[in-house]
Amino acid sequence: MKKVWKKTISLTLAFVILFTGMLFAPQAASTAEAASAYYLPSAYQNMAFYCVPDDLPATYVTLKVYKKGTYKKPKASYIHSLKSSDPSIARPYIDKSGDIRVYFFKKPGTAAISFQIGKQTLTSTITVKKYSNPFSRFKVGKKDFTTRFRSSTECNYFHTVDLKNQAVSLKAAKGWKISSLRIQYGTASYVINSCRKLSFSKKFTFDGAADYISVTMYHGKTKSYITLDWNCMKE
Repeated sequence: MKKVWKKTISLTLAFVILFTGMLFAPQAASTAEAASAYYLPSAYQNMAFYCVPDDLPATYVTLKVYKKGTYKKPKASYIHSLKSSDPSIARPYIDKSGDIRVYFFKKPGTAAISFQIGKQTLTSTITVKKYSNPFSRFKVGKKDFTTRFRSSTECNYFHTVDLKNQAVSLKAAKGWKISSLRIQYGTASYVINSCRKLSFSKKFTFDGAADYISVTMYHGKTKSYITLDWNCMKE
């Protein structure tokens, strides 16, 4: 199921990072390429995220690097001297397509990610903050699931009968807002692709075998996002 895959993929990523590694030895850049100017868009120069909660081993952000005046990214072989000022907070890796992935874990703090293309040095500052519950209310009907998100991004609820005409009531905790929302109920779905809501309320009937509510939350001060899932599985 969708949510089971989420945990499986996360665990696989952590295993790859810690035991096999994604970093490979880059080749020397060509003279012409070394002379080209590359840049990190401003949105990737300073970024803030929340620590990975208890149910996930790691997550990552991909740094966007472009050749000046274009959206052309450098080849993996052009990138060298990739490092983190504090690998216990954030660790960078290069994949075979040339994307730089920065993984962060459960330790809050700040790490500077730097790398070179030719003689040019680029730097991104990653701030990782302690995870906290983005919801002050998460209710489905009379059942309150708010505390289930204190240390986890995922809540599994098993039921044997249809949940008919249930009011889904969400309220963001201080500093947070609802950024997007997807609710799967039976064969139908309800989607809000982009918003800045403090609360949400609407009635649904959950009668499918694997219904869910997936909410992406946005923190205005840190400009960070986190996605949380409520899985409603009929036995």
